[in-house]
Amino acid sequence: MSQIATVKKQTIAPKAATGAPMTAQSTASIGAMVNALVDGEGYRKRFDDLLGKRAPQFVSSIVSMINGDTNLQKAFRDAPITIIQSALRAASYDLPIDPGLGYAYIVPFSNSKKLPNGQWEKRMEAQFIMGYKGMIQLALRTGAYDRINVSDVREGELISYDRLREDAEFEWIDDETERNKRPIIGWVGYFRLRNGMEKTIYMSKSAVEAHERKNRKGEYMGKGWKDNFDAMAAKTVLRRLIGKWGLMSIDYQKADDRTLETATALAKGKLDDLDDMEIEPDAVDDVVSEAPTKSDKPEDAPLPFEDIPPVQDDDMPDFLK
Repeated sequence: MSQIATVKKQTIAPKAATGAPMTAQSTASIGAMVNALVDGEGYRKRFDDLLGKRAPQFVSSIVSMINGDTNLQKAFRDAPITIIQSALRAASYDLPIDPGLGYAYIVPFSNSKKLPNGQWEKRMEAQFIMGYKGMIQLALRTGAYDRINVSDVREGELISYDRLREDAEFEWIDDETERNKRPIIGWVGYFRLRNGMEKTIYMSKSAVEAHERKNRKGEYMGKGWKDNFDAMAAKTVLRRLIGKWGLMSIDYQKADDRTLETATALAKGKLDDLDDMEIEPDAVDDVVSEAPTKSDKPEDAPLPFEDIPPVQDDDMPDFLK
């Protein structure tokens, strides 16, 4: 590890600090250090166990990801293990980490650590964030869903919504040109399982705005919300829909009787398996290219997963059109 730290100082720190473009030599250096770190810490076998023949390609994607983001380069300089652990988390869900695909993200953020001498040290760390498409993917892998979707609701389309029964009535505007002229008043999420069980949730725009204000990590709206509020709102609704009532799995499977019974029990409130399951923090919905200014980590928010093997590391922390 001392050799890795020495190389790291010489190749990454100056370039991350100056913002200079990555050269072929520095790219090769990052690749060598990533592979050395994966081998030196015993992560290679874990990647091989999870991904098989695809493991080398996945490790290469980690290198490409670091090369493309100066803040991830800083995280690799300050806390390289957090990048590897985040990538391992994505691999355990069998989700690609290419940010352009939208399934999973490895996001750099600024964190403060208290040193033994009582002083605080700031450093860049990485954290795994599951994307909108990742949640859809894990839901579809169960084989239990007949339909699943999230849609915005325009002014005049909502006829009624029973908050208790969650019965919603809409009159959709067919003319897309006319529809796009009307303001969005909310978002609706819906799924139907193969056994016929259905679930619908609706969130008004004001409810979504309140959710964003409650969970923002700082005084102002985060970059993700500011740049694409509608997409973030759709992700919030999907999260609530699947997180509370749905099923997800890392394995491709058929919807057997046991899976459907579990889904029905969840929907009827007869089963609560949320206590021991984890997923990415709900408050870090902002997938950003620069580190958030808030230094403390958000609380983890649970979601129900089925048959997800535990990750052994102790300190792991486009949307549907």
